[in-house]
Amino acid sequence: MQTSAWLYLVLIHAVLQCHAADKRAAEQAESATQPSATPSSSPTPTTPRSVINTAASPIATHGGNSSTPTAPNNPFAGKPTFASYSNDIPPAYLTWKKPVPNQTFPPLFKIGASNITFEWTVDPDMLKVQPENLTVALANPQKQTYTAAIVPGSATSANWNLAKIPPGQPLMMGYYTVWVYDQRGPKAFPSPGWLMPDSRLVVAMYSTEAYVGRTDSMFCPTCYLGAGAGALRDTLLPWGVTLGVALCSSLVMMLFILY
Repeated sequence: MQTSAWLYLVLIHAVLQCHAADKRAAEQAESATQPSATPSSSPTPTTPRSVINTAASPIATHGGNSSTPTAPNNPFAGKPTFASYSNDIPPAYLTWKKPVPNQTFPPLFKIGASNITFEWTVDPDMLKVQPENLTVALANPQKQTYTAAIVPGSATSANWNLAKIPPGQPLMMGYYTVWVYDQRGPKAFPSPGWLMPDSRLVVAMYSTEAYVGRTDSMFCPTCYLGAGAGALRDTLLPWGVTLGVALCSSLVMMLFILY
């Protein structure tokens, strides 16, 4: 009897424990489904780093020449203006975007009327040093040099208005070699990570002249066209006389030979 009573008490205790556990689980589930009374604080919006200080500083112009603002993905930006690297790093080379170099048919521009836009880029992995400034200059076959623009070292373009050329430096017709170089000059020695001076672009310059009529005695625009019957008779008469004399002479010689 004692054993049966003890087992009965153990069974009742286990049932009570299961009932209490089920009640606690139900209360926890009900509290989880109810919204929190305390409003969550909204996070403070942060400004992306790529948006901060993206306004480009104004670019100084050189006469009638100017450069465009620096692009956000500028390959020159974010690099030191002076550094030294080991010789296993090659120098950086310029790549022309406009005008496109063409040795067979160089880009053609009219003197006094054209506005030339130069655009270039460079491999950002090859360029390690940002130039202090860039000079765009053109040299004609006589080795005369014209400075088109001097722009900041981060610029990727420059404009040259041929209508604003100083009167004391007129352009000549011909082919011009375009030079782009940094503050070290056009003959700078190749340095690891620095920009190499570039002279691969060639452009052609031309100019038009007003028509001037000829007034010399060797020029006769009405000698054969629109001169009238008198001029035609005067032109054909010598030919007719010569032909008649030749035919008469030939006939006389043939009669002399036959008879």
